[in-house]
Order: sequence, then structure tokens, then C-alpha cells
Amino acid sequence: MRRLLFAILALLSTPAFVVAAEEAAKYKFEPTKSISTFGLIYTVVMVVSFLYVGYLSQKKTSTSDDYYTAGRGIGALSNGLAMTSNFLSLATFLGFTALIWKLQFLLVAFVMAWLGGFVLISIGVAPSLRRWGKFTSMQFIGERYGTAAKIISVLCMILLAQLYLIGQMKGVGNIFQVMFHWDYRTGLIIGGLVVTSYVTIGGMYGLSYNQTLQCVILMFALIFPTIIILMKMNAGAASIFPPFGYSKLVPTMLDQLPTYFDPFTTVMGKIPLTFKYYTAIFLSLSFGTIGLPHIAMRYFTAPSVREGKKATLWGIFFIGFVFLTTFAIGFAAKLYTVQEIQGVQGLAINPKDADILVVVMSQAFTPSWIGALPIAGAMAAGLSTIAGLLMVIGTGIGHDIYTTINPNATDEKKMKMGLLFTALGGIATIFMALNPPQFLLTSVIWAFVVAASTFTPVLILGIWWKGANKLGANCGMIIGAILSVTLWFGKGKLFGFQFVNMGPIGYLMGGIFSASAAWFVTVAVSLITGGEKDMEIRKVVDRIHGWNDYDDSRYSGNTFAICCAVIALGLMVWSMMPY
Repeated sequence: MRRLLFAILALLSTPAFVVAAEEAAKYKFEPTKSISTFGLIYTVVMVVSFLYVGYLSQKKTSTSDDYYTAGRGIGALSNGLAMTSNFLSLATFLGFTALIWKLQFLLVAFVMAWLGGFVLISIGVAPSLRRWGKFTSMQFIGERYGTAAKIISVLCMILLAQLYLIGQMKGVGNIFQVMFHWDYRTGLIIGGLVVTSYVTIGGMYGLSYNQTLQCVILMFALIFPTIIILMKMNAGAASIFPPFGYSKLVPTMLDQLPTYFDPFTTVMGKIPLTFKYYTAIFLSLSFGTIGLPHIAMRYFTAPSVREGKKATLWGIFFIGFVFLTTFAIGFAAKLYTVQEIQGVQGLAINPKDADILVVVMSQAFTPSWIGALPIAGAMAAGLSTIAGLLMVIGTGIGHDIYTTINPNATDEKKMKMGLLFTALGGIATIFMALNPPQFLLTSVIWAFVVAASTFTPVLILGIWWKGANKLGANCGMIIGAILSVTLWFGKGKLFGFQFVNMGPIGYLMGGIFSASAAWFVTVAVSLITGGEKDMEIRKVVDRIHGWNDYDDSRYSGNTFAICCAVIALGLMVWSMMPY
């Protein structure tokens, strides 16, 4: 998913370095023949392994419960690893380093928001979803709020999945194009068909085992080269632990680039970041993480609530470790570009090549067989995220929608429908990624905004407030979806009025208004229409919190909901105020 996040950076972009008032010559990365060869070998070995795991997993899949939830038998460690690779996409593995190069220390806020989202999941959402015990968050929304809500949530899921998927598919094609000099479309089709095949064949068993393997690959492929790079740059013995391994190089960085650790400075200089911007980061990325359906789906594979909680903790640990290691390689890459590429060679970095600085550094400092490892890691990260999203599409359409249309379908038919729509989802995404529209360059960030504005409010309110009803949920999701899409395309404008000042970096600001509006509408409509009256649904709320008996006073008070609505309304008004 190379360059998926660079549209955010485009709002800042003019040539980064100027020589005699003209654009400097650009640095162009060319992989060596040995790097490309080893990378191709690693990729082929991985692909064969993933297909074989999918084939073996098919033998364990005999029921729809096996296909959609892996028999609810994935342990905490494996689930935590699978959750990590599911979340860490190509944008994380490659584009994240480029964002560090461009935004510098500011990117810490993004990481804290993402990790904060997982903390909120472990506290507020995961235990209840696992006790509820079905297949997807869309199915929970359907049984909590009704058939119409299920259909709306599946439509929102398809939008989210495509925002992620097309970019990931594009990134896979670009890796083949840049690293192996293949035609983009050839690489896209081959990579897309591979991941579609092993997910379709193996179902959730194949997905879970492959994602566990992919997480191990991507961590090794990032950490091992980073250690060697830091050692070669004279970081000393601390290099053995990359998150803290660059401390010895900090004085050198401050001498070369004094503003590197300034949270308000990018390569283009000071930018007017405010408390409102950081609030937008938290709302869009942290709350968006809670609403991502392919992340929530991991909890339904856990044997118990306890194992689901432990899986979240493992996920937070591994994701945090990878993010911190990425900061180390990003630091090294920035220092290398300032000292060597810009300082010695007098060249400016292309965004295209900044996006693969991990490979650039590996080729410069490590033997070819190690330098090619980041290629394997990037492929593993991309294929893992694609696989998780295809599984969500297959389950959402093949199970959630199909069983709504045909509630008397046999278990065998449910499994076949999941297989069919998983395959169709992959093929459709490949075709869409052949000529992706321009807006897809920012689709990952947009996906978080859409998730925060649709899934998150109805999930949290549905779990923690019995008064949330179907009309409120339907209105909240529809309003959130419409606003998140409209504000995105309109750059903060609605009906000609500048509702949200999108700020110096971009579209995350739209999440303040669209997500807050979804919260406010869900609560307001539920209160106005008298709240949820169905006693069976109210009993379910007690059950998913672990209560064996029913007490109508639990989770029935309106204080929590009203506080949410008041805060949401305040954020909506605040978002419309100029800086």
C-alpha cells in the first residue's frame, strides 16, 4: 500500500530541498540485482507457504463455525500475533517510515492514538463481543438493533474494506513493480489471486494461522535489519534493542537537524498544530480502531473472554514493539538522508523513494540476503491485511446478509456462501485496483474516519446503554457515513459552509464533526423515541456483560448517554469554530 498516506503529506508538499532557487536533483533508488533476486526468492517461498497453510486448514473446516471463527479455538498468543499482522498493513511497514521522514517526531501522536484504540477495545468492547459469541460486529449490530441496522452496517463495512483493500492491493503491485521490475498489473493480479486463494480455501483457520506466520515474518524482517543498520551507524551495543537503540545517535541528529524532536516541526518547518488537531487524531484513529470490523472479528475466534483479553494485550505489545522499532529505522533513515543523500550527494528524496527507505537503508548497510528481508516483511504485512478484510467481506455478505435473506439456510450452504463472496470480494478488488481513483491514496486514514463515524458509536452505546434503540442506531450510522464521506470530498465544507477547518495536514479533522454527529444523533433519537423497549434485547445487554440474572436497573440510566451526547455536541460546535 505504498503512498496510501501521502495525500495527507501532499497538503504540505512543495520541493523539500532547493538548490539555487530551483528543485534539486532527485535521488532515485535502484535495487541491486542480488537484492531483487533474494526478495523474489523470499516472496515465492512465503507465497507457497501461505497456500500450503490454507490447504492444510481446509481439512479442519467442516462447519460454518469453523469457516467463520476457526472453531473459536485460537489461543491468546496466536490471536495476538494474528491481530498484529492484521492491523500492520503495508502503510505501516513501508509508508510509516516515510511519514517519520516527512513529519518527524509529530508521528508519535498517531502511534499513541492507535495504541490507545486497542486499550479502549480491551476495556469497552472485546469482552462483551466475545460473550455474545457470534461471527462479526455487523451481526452484533443486527441482533442488537434489527435487520435494517445489519444491512446498513454491512454496507459501511464494504466501504471500509474497500478503502483498505484497494490500497493494499495497489501496494502489492507496486512492490513487484519497483523491486522486481515487473509490470504493475502483473504483480497486482498475482499477489491478489494468491491471497484470495488461501483465504477462500482455508477460511478463518487458514487466515489465523497465516496471519500468525506473517506477523513473525514481518517482525523479523524489520527488527533484524534495523539492528545491523544501527550498529553500522555506530549506535553501539544498544542497537540490539531497536526501540531504544538509536539513543547514542541523538546528539548527531540534533547537530544535523536541531528540530527533529520538535512535535510542531516537519521537514517544511513549523505548522500550526493545535489542541483541536490532536483531539482529531484521537477521535479518528483511536475511535476508528475500535470500529474496524476486521479487528473486532479476531475476538470471535478466542476460546473465552479471558483469552480474548489476553490476545488484546499480546496485540498491544507486538504492535507497540513494531511501531517503536519503526521509529528507530525512521530515525536512522532521516539521519542517513540528511548526512549522506542530501549532505554528500546533494540530492532530494522523492516521496516514492522515501516510502521505501527501509529497503534503501537495508541495501546500503546489510548483505543482500538481509537487505531483501524488508521486501518479504512488506509483502507479509500487505497480504495479511488483505486476507483479514476479505474474510470480513465474505462473512458480512455470505453469512450476515445471506442468512437475513434465507434464514433457513443449511450450515453447508452458509459456508459455501462465505467462500463464494470471499473469492468474489478479492477478484472485484483486484479489478478496482487496476486503475485506482486518485482519492485512494488517502484511503487508510479515511477508513479510520468512517469507522469512527459509523461502527464505534453504535457498538459502545449498544454494549453499555440499554436505551440505545434501532431507530437511533440507524440514524446515527447513516448520518456518520454521509458526513464522513461528504466532509472528506468537500474538504470540510457542507452545503457551501466551512463546517470544519481541515487544518494544515488534513482530513483527520473531519472526524471531529462526523463522529461526534453520529454519537449525538444515536443518543438523541433513542431518547426522543423512548429508548429500547424489547425486553429480550435488554436481557442480552446484561448477558454480554457476564450477568447470569437480569436487573433492569443495570446499564439503563441515561446519564452516560446524555453525557456522551453533550460532549459530542460540544465537539461539533468546537469543530466549526475557526482556529
